[in-house]
Amino acid sequence: MKVAIIANYWKNSSGGGVKTYLTNLVDALNKTGRVQTVVVFREGSDPENFKVSGNRFLFPVRAFLRLIKIRPDVIHSHGTWYCLMAGCLYKLFFRRARLIHTFHTQPAKEEKLPYFARLFLQTLINRCDVVTFVSESLKENIEKTWKLEFKKAEITYGGVKVKSVSEDERREFYERFIAKDRWPVLVSLGLTVLKYKAEGAKIAMLAVKFLREKYPKILLLLTRSGPYLDELKRFAEKEGIAEHVVFTGDIENPFTALEVCDIYLHITLGEGGLSMALLEAMAAGKPIVATPVGGIPEVISNGENGLLVEPDAKKIAEKIEYLLENPHIAEKLGESAKRTAEKFTWEKTAERFLELYGMKDLQSEQGLKII
Repeated sequence: MKVAIIANYWKNSSGGGVKTYLTNLVDALNKTGRVQTVVVFREGSDPENFKVSGNRFLFPVRAFLRLIKIRPDVIHSHGTWYCLMAGCLYKLFFRRARLIHTFHTQPAKEEKLPYFARLFLQTLINRCDVVTFVSESLKENIEKTWKLEFKKAEITYGGVKVKSVSEDERREFYERFIAKDRWPVLVSLGLTVLKYKAEGAKIAMLAVKFLREKYPKILLLLTRSGPYLDELKRFAEKEGIAEHVVFTGDIENPFTALEVCDIYLHITLGEGGLSMALLEAMAAGKPIVATPVGGIPEVISNGENGLLVEPDAKKIAEKIEYLLENPHIAEKLGESAKRTAEKFTWEKTAERFLELYGMKDLQSEQGLKII
């Protein structure tokens, strides 16, 4: 079976969690040995797959022309309408092909679709055999905000892939970003990329401001070189806490940062689905303080495998202090989080998608007839 993945973000792009989801999913699918995957993407670089340039209107046409050459049995589009449109164009001519679309990003509360935009997107969705969402919360919010209907919908959580950290990597990271006498060390992954995450990072910094009198060596590490990085740096300066916040920029292995932290903070005002960064922190066995938005409450049960808190700096500071003053509780929460993360594997996600691709129903060796 040949599966064509159509995506905006792919390897070597700024795709964040979407890119992580896609690259790990494709790796897991390939490891099954039951499908041949081909990726058609707009941003990034990968000589083994196909980059298609063009704006939102040119991309679907050019991607469709590439699909004709590939002749996949299944088209699996991700995220944007123009990725889905390429699949819909292909399905107009190759009706036996299955079309799957996966939503990744949470719509803003005020992001109402105009009537004709909603009608257009609904028409594309109606061509799909299955529509999937990376969290239950994402599905509910898209239905509520965009007023869309789905004939067959599934939740396809991502998994977590733990990367080992060598002693040399740990030491190099520590020496570069953390002075020897800094404690406690808090880490937040990837909050510099999206507006609602950057606003959460500001609240996390204000929580550090509350704590610095009691913990004068406290340090917050923020990763990624996102578009809101400079704004967050200015905010730290303005609030007088620049010496307590370190911006690491992009790091190759997020587990290096997690390795050196005492508490993981996931303070955000929104979440596309189930955060890959959150799953990584859980897999690392770290005590977690997070806001109950998006798919976060679907994996974090307050007081069982993490602490959920409203996006209020003082309340967040209280939760951090509670964990620091009760290390045995912090350890138990971290251990419980790790056990929860073990349930989320890319192998399970790949197997679920193979079912949705309908392997038993397709006779790929006979090819697809154009009509």
